[in-house]
Amino acid sequence: FYNSNVYSSRAPFTYFLNGNLNVGIYRWSLPISYSLTNQGSQLGYQVPFKFNRLSIAPKYKWVKAYIGDANMNFSPYTYNGLLFTGAGLELTPEIPLKVALLAGRLNKAVEDDGNPNTIPAYKRMGYGANIRWEKEKYKLGAIAFYAKDDLKSLSKSLDTKGVLPQENLVLSLAGNFNLSKNIEGYGEFASTAIINDLRAKSTGGNKEGLASKFLPGNTSLENFSAYNAGVNLKMKKGQIGVRYERIDPGYKTLGAYYFNNDLENITLNTAFTLLKDKLSLATNIGRQRDNLDSKKAKQTSRWVGSVNANFRASEKLMINASYSNFTMFTSQQLNQFNTINDNPLIIQQPKDSINYKQISQNTNLNINYVISSDKDKVQNINVNYSLNDMVNRENGIVRKGGLSRFHNANINYSLGFPQRKLNIATSFNYTNTYISSQTSNIWGPGITVSKSFLKEDKLRTSFGASYNHSGSSTSKINVTNLRAGADYIPWKRHSFNMNIVQLIRTTDQPVPDPKLNEMTFTMGYNYSF
Repeated sequence: FYNSNVYSSRAPFTYFLNGNLNVGIYRWSLPISYSLTNQGSQLGYQVPFKFNRLSIAPKYKWVKAYIGDANMNFSPYTYNGLLFTGAGLELTPEIPLKVALLAGRLNKAVEDDGNPNTIPAYKRMGYGANIRWEKEKYKLGAIAFYAKDDLKSLSKSLDTKGVLPQENLVLSLAGNFNLSKNIEGYGEFASTAIINDLRAKSTGGNKEGLASKFLPGNTSLENFSAYNAGVNLKMKKGQIGVRYERIDPGYKTLGAYYFNNDLENITLNTAFTLLKDKLSLATNIGRQRDNLDSKKAKQTSRWVGSVNANFRASEKLMINASYSNFTMFTSQQLNQFNTINDNPLIIQQPKDSINYKQISQNTNLNINYVISSDKDKVQNINVNYSLNDMVNRENGIVRKGGLSRFHNANINYSLGFPQRKLNIATSFNYTNTYISSQTSNIWGPGITVSKSFLKEDKLRTSFGASYNHSGSSTSKINVTNLRAGADYIPWKRHSFNMNIVQLIRTTDQPVPDPKLNEMTFTMGYNYSF
């Protein structure tokens, strides 16, 4: 249940029914999972995916099936965890051959109903196969993924929304090789061909790529490739590795929710343990650039580096530290007419251009110390500090608003009495933000008390409170959170839980109400058998 004196768009009552049932008959395993909710029906607009899901995954020895709403994972370049409604099959026998297959609906058809929040889409079907040959010293794999929109699934076109009926085929070859006892090599090559509009003319198109050879001709046909390769050298106390990756501009697969393209990565990574394994040190440094086909008005490149260290100073003291640096360079000629109308008689006149550099640094330090640990009392203190710093330089100058800096520090102290089944945790948080020449501060304490009652801890309760003050030169905000919760297990197979959160916010700004009271109440019941 949700209630607020300001916001009213959220449904007051929502329910979630989730379950997992595993049936075992002889050597058969039949897991069944479901997720039902009324949340999707409250949106008032349509989306091409399902909120309510039912999945059955029967398994017998080395045969596993996926029935209903499921997802599988082939590789990042082909099919990567996209939810489908249909069937899948995994065969992992004792022999080197391994096979994975899938077939199902990726998107359901959604008509354009005029609601700006609706996500219209054609019905899209997808099919995939992942075949692997795995030996001790090497592994080889081949992947094919195909998806196509159904032109007849909608009564009218979605051209005005920029949604076109598409067809996609992705082919991939991958391998992993143990070149020697300490050297491992790996790589993958993927070719994607995509028809951006199935209604375009059936002649022409780019048929240069491997995948495009298996699709019909179409003037909107495009093909791209992506590949990576790397080598790892394993040593007694660590390893060193180098990796290269290149993804063509425009590379796309309909088997993933989101995909980056137009990038080239070269990375070097190391990982070692030192000081009798008390210190673990990992580093990563790389160079990345875009505009691989030189068609953009500007090119961006950046250095990426990070260091992570974990030091166990003693049985009671643990220190973790990390640092990362992202430096991005850009060089852009602002006035493109200088290139088009270049006059050799005035070459001494400098062209309008800009050299842009962005440096982002992240530092984190975490210290954990166990004050005491015995049957009567357990005490622990944790201190954490993080810094995020970002600077934008244009032709070597940091302009106003070009510097952003975030400091965050918090200290946590916990006190436990195991015999009393009582735990107390306190914290204090401080954040300092400098952005766009404005400084703001957020600080506040918090406390949580938890206590177990009854035999075998059948009743577990908790109460928490926190306060945060946010202040800047233009506004002040105070937020108080009160939380209470309980878990009750009356019988072995049944459990009940309850949580109440009360939020009180006051501000000197008239948005949309200077005083907000918001309450969320959640009840749950679980039955396991």
